[in-house]
Parts: sequence; C-alpha cells; structure tokens
Amino acid sequence: MSELSVFRTENKYLLNFAEASQLRARLDKLLKKDKYSQNGAYVVRSLYLDTVENSDYHEKLAGTEIRKKIRIRSYSPDDEVCKLEIKQKNGDLQHKVSLLISREDAVEISRGNFSVMFDYFDKSPNAAYIYSELCLGIYRPVALIEYDRIAYMHELYSTRITFDMNVRSNESYFDLFDTQPIFTPVFDNMVVLEVKYNGVLLDSISKALEPFNLTRTSVSKYCLGRKIYFDL
Repeated sequence: MSELSVFRTENKYLLNFAEASQLRARLDKLLKKDKYSQNGAYVVRSLYLDTVENSDYHEKLAGTEIRKKIRIRSYSPDDEVCKLEIKQKNGDLQHKVSLLISREDAVEISRGNFSVMFDYFDKSPNAAYIYSELCLGIYRPVALIEYDRIAYMHELYSTRITFDMNVRSNESYFDLFDTQPIFTPVFDNMVVLEVKYNGVLLDSISKALEPFNLTRTSVSKYCLGRKIYFDL
C-alpha cells in the first residue's frame, strides 16, 4: 500500500510529566498500546517543509481555519522507506495523506528535486496534488523535529491517543537520516497529548480525561520547533 488517507477529529492538550504519567496509568487499563510502544516510547523524526514565505507557519500562528503542513517522516536513520505527508486542517477536522516514498526520493525532495514525484503519480491519486503544492509554494526544508512518543489505540472510531515528550528541533540542519543530529529542546517538563478519532470519542476515554480538567490548545510541534525564526 503506497498511500494512507485519513479523515478524523484531532484535539490537543498540554500536560506536565506527572499528569501524563497519571493519565497513562488510566489508559493502560482501557486501551492497547500500538505495536511500536510495547517496550516504551519510540522516536519520531520529521523534516518540515514550508514555502519561501513561510505561509504554513504564519497561517498556523494566525489560526487560519483552513491550513496545511507538509513533512517527511521517519522512525529510524536506517529506514529505507519513509512518509511524505500533507496534513490539511479545517476547524476540528483533519485530513492526512501519507505517501510512502523511498529514502533516496526523500533526500531528493529535501534538496528541492520534486521531479522524483513523477514516479508516484500512477501509484497515488494524491501524488500529483502534493507535487503541485511543493512546486507552487517553492517548498524547502525549514525544521528537523524529533520527539519520543507513546501511543494507545482502539479499533472503535479509529481512536488513537498519543503522548509526545522531549520535543526537540534543529532549524539549520536538515539531514533526516543522520544518526546523531544536534537538537535544541523545545520545552521542558511538558507533554503534548493528542486525542484522535473518527466521529465519536469513546465514553470511557472521556471519563479518563475528566479529572485532569484539560483545556484544548492549538499547540504545534512544528511552530514550537521554529523558535529561532519566530524570534528574528
């Protein structure tokens, strides 16, 4: 399967480590961890691209109702296949298209050689769309962001809950497959909680969240990871 297309609701919250630990203890009794979290947190690394005018970044900060972001995601420096993803946001609803691409093509796209996308046009109906967005916006790498994730899942309503910790970034070095890149911590003692589902959030999960009096936030790991640019 070369493409995954997902529509869902996505709500985000910020927790400190103590709160995150307490909530995870509750979820351990309700949900299964995904296959990557069986032995603890796993590493997620994304190379974010943006237009020459940083349009996606500014639209996120402005709270634009309909917006998008484009990234290349890997889970290990040894990955031979990774994901080219475009996430489109419309209010609370999110549409994510993930296109599996080769390691070599990921490197070429990060260098601005979008022509490698031609090979995916007959494999994915969305490949041409992603290609046109990359070209029209003159997208280029702007941030390499990494974090540690623990994820829970339930088959009903495609429910997925993730805890993203130790978020770190580099705004000047963009080698997605480097084994030891240098990162700067984005924030300390905070965890990004994401609650994702299609249609309805399970009542058992709603009750597990209630004691924490969580407030929804529009926190973006991408925007948080561009502190140097924001401070210019």
